Amino acid sequence: MAVEKDPKNRWLFSREELVNSPSRADGVDADKELSYRQQAANMIHDMGQRLQVNQLCINSAIVYMHRFYMMHSFKAVHRQNIATASLFLAAKVEEQPRKLEYVAKISYSTLNRDVPALNDTTSEPYTKLVEEITYHELLLLQTLGFEVAVEHPHPHVVKCMNLVKTSRDLSQTAYFMAHNSLLLTTFCLEHPPALVACVCIHLACQWKQVEIPQSKDNMNWWEYICPSTTLEELNGNDAPKVWTVGPC
Repeated sequence: MAVEKDPKNRWLFSREELVNSPSRADGVDADKELSYRQQAANMIHDMGQRLQVNQLCINSAIVYMHRFYMMHSFKAVHRQNIATASLFLAAKVEEQPRKLEYVAKISYSTLNRDVPALNDTTSEPYTKLVEEITYHELLLLQTLGFEVAVEHPHPHVVKCMNLVKTSRDLSQTAYFMAHNSLLLTTFCLEHPPALVACVCIHLACQWKQVEIPQSKDNMNWWEYICPSTTLEELNGNDAPKVWTVGPC
């Protein structure tokens, strides 16, 4: 008998659940599935910059995409369709709405860099693309159960770095890793945002060879944002070192 998840942890998955994702069950191997996720995330990032939406909007769209593919296979629903729909939806949710016509044109130009822009709004390709975006936005909403509010690790990173008054360079590195965790990994599906933030800060400290001292209250920095976490857990965490480099 399946165990019903706590609604608060509905979008957190065990390693066993990740290994048995719809795509894996559909014959997509682990490396290929991760590659598809990275491609979709990078498309969202690219489109978001072209649409001039803020980083919060881009981050939420990437999380939508990751969550969607815990319910659907990459073989069944093309990643490009969900990437576009995720950003279109996130722009509305994060109060950065963009017209469907504009999103369609940007999506087309992102995927077809060497062909003329899709300017004819009466053409068959344009009409088909608009229909696909509308359809996949609804499918995405239904899959998410209309649960579109997303908590991100980035605010936790900023809060902690401000509290411990660390250097700007270290703060930026930790923030960069929080963003890369969305682009390159499935950590947003495995751990709460506060723990992801701790991992990002810990990796940033290791990379910059910096040790954050205890506070005057004899508290470790991670206790400010994730009190249940221990240093042993942070050291033992298998966060990919690929976070420190650009997307592949």
